[in-house]
Amino acid sequence: METVDNLFNHCSQISDNYESIEYSDDILLVKNIFKFPEKMLQFEKLLTKWESRGNAKPGMMTLKLPYWTGNEIATRVLNIDNHVETVNEVEFIYFYYNNICLDSNIYDLRSNNCFLPHTDPGPTRNVTNIIGLINLNQRSVKTGFWKFKGNLTDNDESLSDEYNQYTNTINHDNYHEKINNGILDNVFNVEYNFNDAIFYNSMCYHQPIIDKFYTRENPRIMMRVSFVLDESQDQ
Repeated sequence: METVDNLFNHCSQISDNYESIEYSDDILLVKNIFKFPEKMLQFEKLLTKWESRGNAKPGMMTLKLPYWTGNEIATRVLNIDNHVETVNEVEFIYFYYNNICLDSNIYDLRSNNCFLPHTDPGPTRNVTNIIGLINLNQRSVKTGFWKFKGNLTDNDESLSDEYNQYTNTINHDNYHEKINNGILDNVFNVEYNFNDAIFYNSMCYHQPIIDKFYTRENPRIMMRVSFVLDESQDQ
């Protein structure tokens, strides 16, 4: 039976001249990550897409790829040691403006068109969850990073509860009053080009910036990887 293993291995080769730039302890920009990014773009076209109905992801997605597909990024780019227990997830996501779940309730200001930031908690607060987004669009994309009450990351459960309560009071009418006010602030946006990637602590308050350029027929194509690090195995 023919499989796509060899094809993926070829497409996912890491570039010999990628460049890493630290934005902070929690955010890393990697330029020119793949040796053959056009081939990776061709590879994703082979995969079945699913509409993310009832899901916080604002658009479409593929099924998750086998765990080993993130190994080279983990070891070569992020220097995640083999002796640290690592769980990889790899998928492709396709976000677009005014997707099907638009404004089903107030909470959706964090999803759909992503007017508000969110976090992606790992399995427990005892592990580190790293998210990676690789830009496969022939134009730059932006990811926004925010602070809530001066915190770039959701670092405890009480803060998480406060954030949920605060954002549940925000709607389209009061949106501009409720942001950039010393409570919830967009502190910077990371812009990255085709074949560039960002990696960040999943507990950062972050926001995919989905402009009206992206439609269902022409979505924002990203390869998403995540790494859950159980560093207790290293003790």
